[in-house]
Amino acid sequence: MNNNKPLLTISMLSCGREKTLRKCLDSIVPLMEKVPSELIIVDTGCDEETRAMMQVYTDQIIPFTWCDDFSKARNVGLEKARGEWFMYLDDDEWFLDTKEIEDFFLSGDYKNYFYACYIQRNYTTYNRQLYTDAWVSRLARLDTGIRFVSTIHEYFYPLRDPYKLLHSVVEHFGYIYASKEEERQHIKRNTVLLQKQMKKERDVIRWWIHLLQEYRAAEEFQQMQDLCREGIKHFRKFNDNVTNRDRGSFYCGLVEAQLLSAYYEQAEEEIKNALKDKRNTQMCQMRLYNLGSEAYFKQKKYKEAREYCEKYLEYYEILKDKEEERVEQEAFFVNNAFEPSGLFSTLCYYILSDLYLGETKAFEKHFWDFGWDSVLMLNKEFIREVVECMSKLPFEEVFVKAAKTMMSWKGLDEFWEKVQEIEKKSAVSSEKQEQFWHLARIISQVDIPNYYVWYTKILYNDHIDEAENLDECYRKMFQYVTDIFQLEDKVFEVARRRHIDLGSRFAEIPFDRWKLGIDTFFSNSSYEKIVERARVVEETFPQQITDEGMEARYQYFFMKTAEAKVVYGYSKDNFAALQECLRDFADKCLRFYQRYFKESAFSGEMEMLPPPCRAAVRFRDLLHAQTKEDRQQIGACLKAAVGVFGDFDPAVKAYTALYAAEEKAKLEAAQISPEMRALAAQIKDKIRALLAQGMVAESFQVLQQLKTFIPGDPEVAELEKEVSLRFS
Repeated sequence: MNNNKPLLTISMLSCGREKTLRKCLDSIVPLMEKVPSELIIVDTGCDEETRAMMQVYTDQIIPFTWCDDFSKARNVGLEKARGEWFMYLDDDEWFLDTKEIEDFFLSGDYKNYFYACYIQRNYTTYNRQLYTDAWVSRLARLDTGIRFVSTIHEYFYPLRDPYKLLHSVVEHFGYIYASKEEERQHIKRNTVLLQKQMKKERDVIRWWIHLLQEYRAAEEFQQMQDLCREGIKHFRKFNDNVTNRDRGSFYCGLVEAQLLSAYYEQAEEEIKNALKDKRNTQMCQMRLYNLGSEAYFKQKKYKEAREYCEKYLEYYEILKDKEEERVEQEAFFVNNAFEPSGLFSTLCYYILSDLYLGETKAFEKHFWDFGWDSVLMLNKEFIREVVECMSKLPFEEVFVKAAKTMMSWKGLDEFWEKVQEIEKKSAVSSEKQEQFWHLARIISQVDIPNYYVWYTKILYNDHIDEAENLDECYRKMFQYVTDIFQLEDKVFEVARRRHIDLGSRFAEIPFDRWKLGIDTFFSNSSYEKIVERARVVEETFPQQITDEGMEARYQYFFMKTAEAKVVYGYSKDNFAALQECLRDFADKCLRFYQRYFKESAFSGEMEMLPPPCRAAVRFRDLLHAQTKEDRQQIGACLKAAVGVFGDFDPAVKAYTALYAAEEKAKLEAAQISPEMRALAAQIKDKIRALLAQGMVAESFQVLQQLKTFIPGDPEVAELEKEVSLRFS
């Protein structure tokens, strides 16, 4: 230990959170290197490995047996301190930057103050995107006789003015829990300690407010309301600065609990009552107007909501450059007024209320005040409601700029979701159809690399009969979407009606992207949709193809169409149709892959070929054996085809069953006597005669009798088809 008297003592409690402790210690190393300092760690339950790690940073490690009293633990470090100033922190927080603290001491400015505050940033998500900032008085001179007081939420006492605000930020993740159970246990422990503290010091308002915090964390909204009402009543006659500041926590906490419980009318009344209390701070009034804007908006009282938003913004302008005044007025539930969430929510309600009232003044003035670099702080429903309003109001240029802003933000899906929702409803509602065209007009004036923008431009240009731009719109859209065949039917309907040369657009797509899009489409589409898109491609098929790459595109698509038919579209009871289905796939598949593989690849184990192509070889061999009526080879081919490509196995099994049925029919037909054959021929002639006379029912009855004598007869099967057609 250095015997020179340090300027600053840094003390922390550690219970053994080694990972965060190391980050905490590393973050204060720059401060300790520049400002003469000592470090004291109060060990409340660390293991040997953690203590060994701590010894790298300091030799002042004081063991402490935990007794549910934070002040006792803090005072252990305070009593050992030798510095002129004392700073404390925990092992689950660390500084982002200590420069202002360093400058405070190195410049000698510390001599002019009795204590200082820095910013504790409390995160609610590990990705650091959601947080609240709070000023904490964690630095104080030791010659003022300060001590830590309170068993929980301990604090320096007494503190004397003046104080200094230092903008160094310490990150704190202690309010994020591994599980709900861990959070419940933490809240339960704090609640019990705070209730004990309240019994001892009922007139100390800070214990009421800390207990209120615990109820808020536990989402015990009814208990929040009860405690807030009790607090308002208990401290009604108190009129000191601290109580007048902290009383706002009860007013704002009560309203917040009601809003969270969707009691909007009750919240409205409580806000009106709270605003009558002239002892409230400006920040408390500001927060009440913020909460009031929500209460009125949720009741669709847009005029009143707008009025409250404007009053909030008046206070914001007064306080935004008065940091010390804001710090003096901070209280739990109240300081949300100046958090980004408070400002952003007010702006959301202001803009939307104005829009619902048919005005765009607030929209033009404040839409970009969000900065659009903290979109997660926005109410996501705000985006959807803005789109809804834009779809109902007359066109304005400012809507184009706003739409471009929302469209360009990566990961912000609400804009697109709402537009698509209105588009889908436009098919069944003339009102929604008109709304969609309003949005389409706005979107059509934006030029960004997004397929839906160009898709909308296609629909809008077709709607207003501006066909000359359509070809370029298709070209752009195909640049930004891989699975073009998954696009809406409207895209292809417009192309057909407007005679757009889709073949030329297909030719511009690199083959690897074309193939990827087709594979995705066929993997995720119904057979009916595949057949529909096949018709589209057939319509674009040029009479003569001279470009080898273009030919490969069409070959691949039609091969995949034939593959889909083998998987989904084959006839389960028509042997000839199934044979044709397998033949069509085998021909198209082999024609495509023979462009890229040597002939030797199509024999033996065929490891180099894709599984569907191996199956195509088996189908080719099967059909060849079928032509030769080589039963042994047919059996071998069917056996070899099973398992090559699992999607084809049902078709192979169906083929096996139909082939067996046909063979059985042939065998039974061969066993019929000449006399029976002659009789059957006469009956067939009779059926034809009955059909010629239009006696369909009679021919059907005779046919059913004939089938029992000569099952599987091809002529009988043809007659049955004809009778069925006559019936239909």
